[in-house]
Amino acid sequence: MSENTLRQAENRIVIEGTLLEKRIEEKEINGQEAITGEIDIEIAANEVHTLRLFAYKNKQDGTENKIYKGLKTVLDEYKSVASAGREEADKIRITAGQLGLNEFYGQDGNLRSFPQLSTNFINRLKSGEDFNPRAEFEVEVFVKNVVDEIKNNEETGRAVLNGYIPLHGGKIIPFSFVVADENAVNYVKDNYEPGKTVKIYGDIVNFQEKKVVYEEVAFGKPKEKITYNTIREYVITGGSEPYDDEDPKAYKVETIKKALAEREVYLEELKNKRSEEKPKTETKGFDVKSKAKENKKNPLDDLPF
Repeated sequence: MSENTLRQAENRIVIEGTLLEKRIEEKEINGQEAITGEIDIEIAANEVHTLRLFAYKNKQDGTENKIYKGLKTVLDEYKSVASAGREEADKIRITAGQLGLNEFYGQDGNLRSFPQLSTNFINRLKSGEDFNPRAEFEVEVFVKNVVDEIKNNEETGRAVLNGYIPLHGGKIIPFSFVVADENAVNYVKDNYEPGKTVKIYGDIVNFQEKKVVYEEVAFGKPKEKITYNTIREYVITGGSEPYDDEDPKAYKVETIKKALAEREVYLEELKNKRSEEKPKTETKGFDVKSKAKENKKNPLDDLPF
């Protein structure tokens, strides 16, 4: 691998829990048969993780795609709480999932970006097999910076690691993690310098917290008001020492900058495609001049190099 080639980062998630619901279908995509959709996995009360699935029926050479065959079994045979009830629902384990991003431009022209979990390999636990519900990640990250976490204009005592994860095919995505343990916070702030490559481990949290508040009324019993607060975060529980700069697995600054420049081109194309999909309306009575393109901040300027 040449120095300028962006190596795909080690990127693995492990999720084990009860199959809550599956929203999977067979459909034609780009002229090919495919399976696509999502599954929900419950690992604890009020903690559910959604994973994206996708596979074409055949490989590029026309031969059978075994991944498709496996997902077809999930579609046809796996039982969820939604379809069969909690007692009959399958317990499943995923050991080859990945962290990613779901990105798109909204009608307002602004980029929407949300963490996304995906996998194409799902195992159904056998009766009597050890069951250990959990959601964990292990990933290599190129460090952008480490900052104190601020909420409601106050420091929480936690730290936020902002970094980049190189994906397959030379793509790269920004991703943020939090560090909660005091000792871990101190180590990360002291050692995870911008431009370093590190491997981190931790817990994937997607917890829905229910709050019940009783509003006072002039007469009768207090009015019950229920609100839900969803906590989504990726909590670092451990990590490696920063890779030595001479380590062949350490990412080079110029390689990351090049990948980020290519990412900007991709996002611009995505935005233009979204604009082309908008219904065009005819204007009458006056000419509409196209708005001059605004000067955009170069995202590479944020890198501390």
